[in-house]
Amino acid sequence: MSLKADIDNLIAQSSERIPPEIKSLMAADTERLKQSGIEDNSLKAGDKAPSFTLPNAKGEQISSAGLLANGPVVLSFYRGGW
Repeated sequence: MSLKADIDNLIAQSSERIPPEIKSLMAADTERLKQSGIEDNSLKAGDKAPSFTLPNAKGEQISSAGLLANGPVVLSFYRGGW
């Protein structure tokens, strides 16, 4: 299975668990963000991110330069609440 198919499957499964009123709020907020023009100022696929230092899941400060010295980097932001 491809990554896109896996992601589409995950979205479909999670969508079934989200109450309709929450889905409506999420859709409205997504549209508000699109209308704000935020996409125009966001990095696109293939763009290089600026150098950064951020805390990891353990609270340790990690620099992008240090990570890139070991190879490609995938940066994932996630929202807590679980």
